Amino acid sequence: MPYLIINATEGLSADQKKQLLERSSNAVVSSIGAPLKSVRAMLHEMPKENYLDGGQYGHKTVMYEVDFIEGRTEELKSALISALSKTAHEVTGLSEQDIRVRLSDFPKTNMGMAGGITAKQAGR
Repeated sequence: MPYLIINATEGLSADQKKQLLERSSNAVVSSIGAPLKSVRAMLHEMPKENYLDGGQYGHKTVMYEVDFIEGRTEELKSALISALSKTAHEVTGLSEQDIRVRLSDFPKTNMGMAGGITAKQAGR
């Protein structure tokens, strides 16, 4: 935990995909202090024809969805949003105006941990 889902329009090279996954994971670690071993990241690539941005069809984007256990401060969340936006910009060349980050806090009883127990049961 945290889980990091990256949705990006197609066209990224294999190296950009690898960098986006690795550098985004590192951005989570550096901004909110999560241990790297607990960060799970996956990249979903979509045809640009499957995205509409403000009425503009085929626009390129990177969108992050980050799920984590409740309890992080507003400052940490802001730092995470900034770090991920900057990372996606640096890796893809997209303007930060075209990058979005959405954070979701989950109660400790609503997050399953290794061993099939809740985060609360695991003492998180």
